[in-house]
Amino acid sequence: MNSKASTASKDTQQAVPPIAARIAQLMANLGIAALPRNYELLFEALNGNAGVAREIAALGKTPDQLSLDAIALRHALPSHNALAAGKAADDAVRVLCEIAKTAEESQRQRAVAVQELEEIAARMKRDPVLGISDFASDATRLLSLMQDILGTDRMASARIGDLQSHLDSLRSGLVTSREALTHDAVTGLANKAALLSHLNGIFDDKAAAGTCALLVFRVEQLREFAESHAAGADEKTVKRLATLFRQSVKKNDLVARTGPDLFCLLLSDVTREIATGIARRMADKVADTPFPFLDRELPAGFLTLTAGLSMTDSAKTPVMLCEQADQALAYASETGMALRIYSAEVAERAGRTYRGGAAA
Repeated sequence: MNSKASTASKDTQQAVPPIAARIAQLMANLGIAALPRNYELLFEALNGNAGVAREIAALGKTPDQLSLDAIALRHALPSHNALAAGKAADDAVRVLCEIAKTAEESQRQRAVAVQELEEIAARMKRDPVLGISDFASDATRLLSLMQDILGTDRMASARIGDLQSHLDSLRSGLVTSREALTHDAVTGLANKAALLSHLNGIFDDKAAAGTCALLVFRVEQLREFAESHAAGADEKTVKRLATLFRQSVKKNDLVARTGPDLFCLLLSDVTREIATGIARRMADKVADTPFPFLDRELPAGFLTLTAGLSMTDSAKTPVMLCEQADQALAYASETGMALRIYSAEVAERAGRTYRGGAAA
């Protein structure tokens, strides 16, 4: 199982500023406000979401905030879910107010009609002859009132139909918003939030779930190569990787993308040996596969995997399981290993690193 590509492309030899610096520079060039949701939007544009990158470019210089938010809402970015939910809530309140106003007007007209009928009935009861004579003049007014009521009802029915369509649209938007909270925008895979949610279910009933394995893979060279090219250039590569990861697991296993170059496999009811075998087969498959990149292909062997493995029988919580897998991955990366399983040695090394960092 290879852990590093043999020779880096000339494209990756160039010094590439970190993503945070590139975002800050783009904000300054375009006059975009330094809001947290704008950072996420530009991060998407610079890390594989070609659709977002194209739409931002189409806005030209100094794009207004409403246009930027509209792009983020169309692509259902997680940090904009609060905006989407707030807009949906405002629209829903307005819709309900309009329905209430229509119902109130219809009720008022009906009350007037009932009062007219009660007055006519009272006059006829007091003096039938005079009442019938008066009814002739009242009939025209009463007919006009009833026509107004029927007209209001027809308009109300049409308006309620329009409002129902609008509410259906709002509901669809909220579903999309919820989807964005749990899925990666480029690949459609589960994201970190979805992974933790799935793990919560496993840890709630460990006995039923059996022993599960969490594999965290770093795709070596992917981030560096992507950052040396135009925004979104690696989208096809990332999607091909996502397909390979999906094909490597059973139906009940979970595949997630938790970072620009990080993929996770959550394997249910497996042993360490089985999980290790899957990791090695996955690495071999990636190493043997050419990947599309812009108008050419990255040759087989250009991208390789480094992996960290943790098991649910050694962790007390979902967060602990993820931390153990991350520690194993860090150990593997620093020592040049292709795969590392979480162990006491990994834990001790992580503790030393933490203490050293704290002391510094």
